[in-house]
Amino acid sequence: RIFWLLCHSEECVINISAMMNMTNPAVSHHLKLLKSGGLITGRREGKEVYYKAADTPAASYLHQYIENIMEIV
Repeated sequence: RIFWLLCHSEECVINISAMMNMTNPAVSHHLKLLKSGGLITGRREGKEVYYKAADTPAASYLHQYIENIMEIV
């Protein structure tokens, strides 16, 4: 869900936490995994880091796969 959200908008941990109804540490953990997998990128603006989906073939493929699954369901 976090990756799908970041495919459609650029968000910081606080906003993602609120939208996903998760704690900040839990969101940060998931973001770390997504970033280490090369699926998302981050940019710092002051104290906040804003994340979005990476512009890579793997991220594009995963996004398309998620969109197709959502259509089926």
